[in-house]
Amino acid sequence: MTTIRERLRRWFGPGSRLAASRLSPEAAAVLARELEATQEVEFDCDQVHQLLDQFAEAVQRGENGAAWMPLIRAHLERCTDCRQEFEALLRVLQASWS
Repeated sequence: MTTIRERLRRWFGPGSRLAASRLSPEAAAVLARELEATQEVEFDCDQVHQLLDQFAEAVQRGENGAAWMPLIRAHLERCTDCRQEFEALLRVLQASWS
C-alpha cells in the first residue's frame, strides 16, 4: 500500500526535505492531482513488479487482468515507469508468441 508520504518521497527523491516554496506551480498542480487520486489501498512499484509478468501474460492471453488484479491496473494507470515496463513486457510476449 502506498501512503501519501511515500508518494511525496517518490516525487522529491530519497532524503529530500519537502518545502512548498521549492515547488513550481506546475509541479504543485501535478502533485495535487496525484494526491487527489490516492486510494485507500494501492500497490507500490515494488509490489507491481513482483506480479507484472503474471499480469502481462494474462493480458496477452486475452484475460481481463483488471478484473483479477485491479490494484495493478490502477497503478499502471498512474505510474508512467511501471506502465512503460508493462508495455515493453507485452511487446516481448507478443514477439515470442508470433
